[in-house]
Amino acid sequence: MKKTVVIVLFFFALFLLASCDMELTPNPTEPTVVPTEPIDTVDPTIEPTIPVEPTIPVNIESFDRLFNDDVRKSLTIEISTEEWNALDDKMIAYQKRFGDYRTDDYARAKLIYEDHLGVVEIDDIGLRTRGNTSRVRIQDDQGNLNLSHFKISFKEDFNIDELKPNKDRTVFNLEEIDMKYNRNWDSTYISEKFSYDLFRRFGVYAPYVTLAEVYIKIGQTKHFYGLYTILEPIDELFLQKRLPIEQTEGDLYKALWQQFGPASLQDNYHSNAIGIKDEDINYRPAYDLKTNKKSSNHSDLITLIDNLNNYTGITFRDYIEDHFDVDRLLRLLAVGVLLGNPDDYRSMGNNYYLYHNPVLDKWTMIPYDYDHGLGQGWDGAPGFSNYTVGADIYDWANLNAIFLNQPGYPHPLTDKLLDERVYQIIYETYLGILVDPEEGYFSFEVFYEAYDKQKQLYKNYVGDAMMNLNFTRRNTEWYFNEKVADIVMQLAYYKDHPRY
Repeated sequence: MKKTVVIVLFFFALFLLASCDMELTPNPTEPTVVPTEPIDTVDPTIEPTIPVEPTIPVNIESFDRLFNDDVRKSLTIEISTEEWNALDDKMIAYQKRFGDYRTDDYARAKLIYEDHLGVVEIDDIGLRTRGNTSRVRIQDDQGNLNLSHFKISFKEDFNIDELKPNKDRTVFNLEEIDMKYNRNWDSTYISEKFSYDLFRRFGVYAPYVTLAEVYIKIGQTKHFYGLYTILEPIDELFLQKRLPIEQTEGDLYKALWQQFGPASLQDNYHSNAIGIKDEDINYRPAYDLKTNKKSSNHSDLITLIDNLNNYTGITFRDYIEDHFDVDRLLRLLAVGVLLGNPDDYRSMGNNYYLYHNPVLDKWTMIPYDYDHGLGQGWDGAPGFSNYTVGADIYDWANLNAIFLNQPGYPHPLTDKLLDERVYQIIYETYLGILVDPEEGYFSFEVFYEAYDKQKQLYKNYVGDAMMNLNFTRRNTEWYFNEKVADIVMQLAYYKDHPRY
């Protein structure tokens, strides 16, 4: 069934949408689907609907317990010296073979989680490093520890018979936990968390994120690594928390710039760009299938890419309405402009997931890796300046064109979508809602409230960590105020001078 495309006059939409309710509903439900009309007969007085995201039922060692931002919490990983050194040896061997440290071998360890409710101990977890260009050895030749991103797996059995039941184990309603250290030395500690939270609040499927102190006890010595960002992985359980169970059995792809170039959705991709990652032979496709690995032939993705590149005009609009969650994508694009992360699909063909809902026959884009943005991290040079403040909402910098020396390098999904006036109006409307202070989505005051909550929880402890970075607001007030003013000015211009 098609979703209605909503056309709204910009300032009228701001007034109408002021009362939209974005609160979470008690149980997972199917995303809002509106009866379809042909694009050229859509009623322009209908206001955009903002889909709501379900909460997770609360139970012992629940998802909500881990992602409770109101309490201080810690994760301590206990690992033997032998297991730690063996993991380091595997990373060294992998680097000698392939030139980087991106082995996915796990070491056997134990996790101790602690919060205001007490302690949870989980034996026989898997521990490994994670990251693409950011991955380093866990220690140097002298045994000095390196700050690293980590992944915890609750389902490893280490080829031990008595651990086979762990294959079906979940903790906090998760099979894995992703853990990122503050690589950009962001003194607010919450830029990535705020980014994902904003996506979710505005109706985009995005991970839950929280902060926690991370300790690693190697042998008898305990090391305080610092305040880490703890992320919900994007996997089958992620889908099951957001969709009816019958809609969660489709193909899920992780899309990154890898060995075969950007994941730009162009139809001139290398034959090996779509596949299933195999780190044992250092095979890393741009479109890495994460589900249905034994049954999928990638035909759904191949069809999507072909049609995105070959359809134009009304044929493209009909196809995209039928086969993509357009409303959620426009929300994602609008939030992305405000966050100012240059390392995304629209600029780089990088850092996103694609999921094909087999019941609705629709694709959804899920944002991934937002440690850049909000005036910190990579500023986007040479395509952007001033941390994207002043970048045109339509002529967003094309970094692939610069880095690959290919002028006009296409990103067909967003290029074609934002060439259509009907979608431009919705996109501009959503930008207007996001920067409207009455709506409470994107402002320094909203950011500061989230920042100060975490500061009060953790400020007295971060000074003792390997990353001993104290909390400060850095330049966030400048960024939010300048970004909002810039977007308001551009929206006024495009209201009087429609792009097409």
